[in-house]
Amino acid sequence: MRKIELLLEISNIILDAESMEDVITRTVTHLRRGLGSDVCSVYLLSKFKKDTLTLMATDGLSQSAVGNVTMKTSEGLTGLSFTNGEYTFIRNASKHPRFNYFPGINEEPFNTYIGVPLKGRAHIIGVLVFQFKKDRKNTEAMKALIKAAAAQVSTIMMKHYLYEPHNDDDMYEGEINVRGIPLSGGIAIGSPAMVLSRFVEKNTGNLDISRELQELENAFLKTKADLLKLIDELDNNGSNSDSEIFQTHLLMLEDSMFREDIKKHVTEHRKSAAFSVRHVADKVIKRFMSIPDRYIRERAGDVEDISKRLLSHLGVMRRDVELGENSILIADALTPGETASLDLEKVTGFITSKDGATSHTAILAKSRHIPAVSGVKKLSEFMEVAQTIILDGDSGEIFINPTAERLKEYNEKLNNIKQKPDLGEADPNIVLPDGERVYFYANVSSLLDAERARSLKADGIGLVRTEIFYLQNPAGFGFEEQVKAYEEILSMFPGDVVFRLFDIGADKKSNLEIPEDNPALGNRGIRLLLDGKRMLEEQLRALIEVYSSYPSLKIMVPFVSTPEELRDVVLLGRQIAEERGVKAPSFGTMIEIPSAVFYIEELAEYCDFFSIGSNDLFQYFFAVDRTNPAVSSLYQTNNKAFLALLEHIYQRVAKTGRKLEICGEIAADERILSHLIKTGYRIFSLNPYVINDLRHFIRNTLC
Repeated sequence: MRKIELLLEISNIILDAESMEDVITRTVTHLRRGLGSDVCSVYLLSKFKKDTLTLMATDGLSQSAVGNVTMKTSEGLTGLSFTNGEYTFIRNASKHPRFNYFPGINEEPFNTYIGVPLKGRAHIIGVLVFQFKKDRKNTEAMKALIKAAAAQVSTIMMKHYLYEPHNDDDMYEGEINVRGIPLSGGIAIGSPAMVLSRFVEKNTGNLDISRELQELENAFLKTKADLLKLIDELDNNGSNSDSEIFQTHLLMLEDSMFREDIKKHVTEHRKSAAFSVRHVADKVIKRFMSIPDRYIRERAGDVEDISKRLLSHLGVMRRDVELGENSILIADALTPGETASLDLEKVTGFITSKDGATSHTAILAKSRHIPAVSGVKKLSEFMEVAQTIILDGDSGEIFINPTAERLKEYNEKLNNIKQKPDLGEADPNIVLPDGERVYFYANVSSLLDAERARSLKADGIGLVRTEIFYLQNPAGFGFEEQVKAYEEILSMFPGDVVFRLFDIGADKKSNLEIPEDNPALGNRGIRLLLDGKRMLEEQLRALIEVYSSYPSLKIMVPFVSTPEELRDVVLLGRQIAEERGVKAPSFGTMIEIPSAVFYIEELAEYCDFFSIGSNDLFQYFFAVDRTNPAVSSLYQTNNKAFLALLEHIYQRVAKTGRKLEICGEIAADERILSHLIKTGYRIFSLNPYVINDLRHFIRNTLC
């Protein structure tokens, strides 16, 4: 009966699932639970390298390894199961001569291994793997059950045209149109070049801790040398703003807590240097990814870049790609370092699944004028049949095997594109014909960002994401550390500096680990700070301490939905200032929840200025996540309803006499910027790297 129920549920998953990816993911979870294993994974034969197995789905191993981890069919226990073509049961797996350790999988020492080949009509297409931490008996009942499950999983693969060559033409006949999320504007036409991650096996049976520590130290030194070389090359090429991204990477690499955490994992848990790097990096990445703020989530890409450099120097990872002329790179994701190192004589653009619109990868793509689109799912399926690709980085559209008419259309567009001339440094004093001045403030997340804002002559800092400092060192960002960090930013920037109070989720505080289904709509921002006032009080005390020496400091309250929330924060701040015998700094309200729009007059009683968080306000106004490709086409900030909302906010705030700024990348769109200036907006806070171009635009079109 157990066998029937297990297989019947797989049939139900097939009928109910929304996509092939959903089928495989839900099936491995169902099988892991049904068999009581610690891990269930599916490895499939690569469509690009027929001697390579790729991890396609897992429940129990690191999800970051899915689609990225590959191994030769001649390697490891999974390769053994594949080449033998039969059910493979191995007890004491780590002592087997074919056992190999793959650091990218975050694999714990599992004692029992079971692998069964997935068979197509004429050949083996992959392996279904179960792993157990405890010893398991190889009973005939379990063997029959697993083989039956493998047969059904094989059928899933066949039915969805993954590995039947004669079906590809039927499935993808003619031009294929796919839409993703625009990362960097421009048009690219070329042939696909797939980037495959490769984790090199390493036997850890006799781990030498002292040797692992020495290899780790060498990897840190080599990675530092890599970064310094890259920074020097970018500086020499005049790409100073790009080099600052890798200055940030250098600071992360040299962070003592990051390094010590890795060493501790080697010595105390007796893990290899490679495993420890991956483990600690994943912890930091998870911390960043759980924060609602998109900019902060995308800093996880910087941590990933550093970890990949370290793993490469530890000899356990490499990225394989064959470039021809006019290649369009296809990858799950590209790190900032990989983006900065692209050979532009061969690479005309890139398409990824995961990179975000405000990631450093996107910033580098824009600065290097590389057309790029992200958020594209099922890349490997499309690329199997792709010969020619058109990539439109402005619209996010991708045309695979385009028609002759489409190719002619885009070749004409490509020929008409003229590279923007270098206009040099713009005069920061932008005065409109009516005599009013336009101000550009910078959004910053680090000391390097603040330095960049100063070098670009930003009029002020409209947003300091203080939670970035906290996330980099949650246990060690107390009162004294906060005072030091805030003073360092203020000391290098003469204009107004607005510090946003911690905008973090409940899962970022160890004593408040409350799981939430939707943290973006949950206990975040001011809600969390008011729930645990100790954290709020400490940050307010630090900011008020610094304010006594730097009167240009201002405080921004995030995620405000009611006047009462703002009132409680402001009154607490005033109380702390009164106890110290000093004046309280100015408080501002971030308008990012639609309800705040209708409380503007009440909020104005407690705040001195307003800032519109345009990215979140748009998402909550339209219930759309621009990082979700299924709805990203709805993320059009020039939508007339949203522009009408911004006009409404401006009119209501103007009546209160409070200052108003717009925060976010909406103002980087020249058409929208013109509209906002005509509406009456004069203060814009955005990425410091685009300020110079926007100043030139206003001077040439509106002045």
